Amino acid sequence: MRKNPLFLALLAATILSPVSLAAQREIGVLVFAEGYRYGKAAFELAQMLDEQKEAGLHADFANTENILNPESLAGYDVLVLFNHNDITATHEKNVADFVSGGKGLVALHHVINKANDNPELTRLIGGYYQAEDGMVQHRDFHIMRIPGKQHPILEEVPENFLIKNDQDFVMKFYPGQQVERLLTCDVTDNGDQEDCGWTRTEGAGRVVFLSPGDPVEERPFIVNQPLSRLIVNAVRWSAGTR
Repeated sequence: MRKNPLFLALLAATILSPVSLAAQREIGVLVFAEGYRYGKAAFELAQMLDEQKEAGLHADFANTENILNPESLAGYDVLVLFNHNDITATHEKNVADFVSGGKGLVALHHVINKANDNPELTRLIGGYYQAEDGMVQHRDFHIMRIPGKQHPILEEVPENFLIKNDQDFVMKFYPGQQVERLLTCDVTDNGDQEDCGWTRTEGAGRVVFLSPGDPVEERPFIVNQPLSRLIVNAVRWSAGTR
């Protein structure tokens, strides 16, 4: 039987398509926060991520620390931490092993509070703050892209955008850790800074920190569309698909 040349051309185009397997598969995301106040916001964040079907995301929410075990984490590509309480040393190591093995971590807002007493997470994320070193109390201000900075996480994110009733801190970076700084803000009380968002790598994995995320009563992950886009981009980049 003689094959139609057009059919053969279409078949070859399908077989040789450059679309990667990583782009085709669904990205599994676990959003974790312990405690009622932050847990509710993290639940909404997981819903928002799960609705990003065009981005290939599927997200689950958990608020019990037992989920941070190797067997459970193995079912996900990215862990999003929005946590305000201590995480045990065992689960800290589990998270570090998850990332160094090739998975992604997106850490938000209070995760890097030194008072959390999570030194392994501090090392993994690459920075931290101590409230006594300087904290700007809740106010409206702008998050801004560092001038000239280009990165997949910043795609479709405006040069600056407003966040409402949030906080800013004096950040310190973990000694010896290399980070790529992406974001700053227009709060000057703490001096010049470029520490509202950064990335780093750990072994085969990728880490993102983003400082916005409070107050949760105003539903920042749902209402603030530029922030939502930033987080979606961060999840996809940390999964290795951007």
